[in-house]
Amino acid sequence: MNAYGRSFLLEELIIVLILLSFAVSFDSYFFGLTYSLRSIHVGGSTYGIIGLMTGLSFILGYSMGDLIETILPHVSRYIGSVIFVVIGCMILKQWLQEQKTKWKQYTLSKGQQWNLKMIWLILKQPHKADVDHSGSITGKESFFVATALSMDSLGSGIGVGFTELPFMVAASMIGISSMFFLALGNQTGKWIRSVSWVQPLSFLPGIIFIFIGIWNFIK
Repeated sequence: MNAYGRSFLLEELIIVLILLSFAVSFDSYFFGLTYSLRSIHVGGSTYGIIGLMTGLSFILGYSMGDLIETILPHVSRYIGSVIFVVIGCMILKQWLQEQKTKWKQYTLSKGQQWNLKMIWLILKQPHKADVDHSGSITGKESFFVATALSMDSLGSGIGVGFTELPFMVAASMIGISSMFFLALGNQTGKWIRSVSWVQPLSFLPGIIFIFIGIWNFIK
């Protein structure tokens, strides 16, 4: 093969690896966006766990390709979808509990009667309830979400097992791109949170996760 042919194949290989990394890692963007909207801090360990697990799951999938090639791509997609939907439902449940707590705190301190105006005031200005709902992602939460984000990586690894793509390079790129998209989503969420009218809409992340789960199931 001449130099031109080798150059063409190399460029083609790079493009395929970039597209693969983008496709597998883009869900991480929505993860970062979702938790940033809820003012939940994403620490460095979370980035590391997600990057490591997506990379390792890709390698695992690559190794298992010949064994369960006709089953795991579908099963992995279903598992990832279920996990995303469960996370979304948990966020919606937490949001409802937060609104209930805010209402109790507000009525106890102000002695106001239940009406739509007072409910909207609490939703519009959460600080009126004097409750701090900010926090951080725990190790268990990081592992749980990283598992969901790794399902696509696992399925992709199985597919790559039947190609000549360098799987170690692909796994490294996927791990790095997962961390990149997580950071990008986190920064996007911080910008959105600077808009005052977005604050009462903290239930939206739950909807986003459920949407991702359904989309992942039917795509």
